[in-house]
Amino acid sequence: MIPKAPANAKDLARLLKPGEGPNLEFKRSTGELREGLQTICAFLNGSGGIVLFGVRPDGHPEGQQVSDQTIRDIAQALDKFEPPVNLPVDRLPVAEGKVILILRVEGTRDSAPFTFEGRPYERVSSTTRKMSQDRYERLLLD
Repeated sequence: MIPKAPANAKDLARLLKPGEGPNLEFKRSTGELREGLQTICAFLNGSGGIVLFGVRPDGHPEGQQVSDQTIRDIAQALDKFEPPVNLPVDRLPVAEGKVILILRVEGTRDSAPFTFEGRPYERVSSTTRKMSQDRYERLLLD
């Protein structure tokens, strides 16, 4: 089941407590945007999930400063999905001038497989990996 996007500090603490898993990924900052969007691709090809930017790998929410350029960078990177995706980016303030960026997607197993930068990805436990060509072709045919 896909967790709900956290709306406040209490929701965030509850979401972070179990750590990363099949439907939850932590990225320290948008410096890891490419890897985070590979995971979004895997979530789109599976049962959905949430990527949180501004959370350390140990689950500590430190947040990051977000400028208009940060949001533009995310929007440009989202153009690298096929088929196209429209993904809202939510913000959760965690410290003075710092926020956690939340990208949440529903799984879309019934639609065409998604690629990011021309490659399909899948989620296996708490890791994201390139999908095999054989599996990708089977999904295309379905």
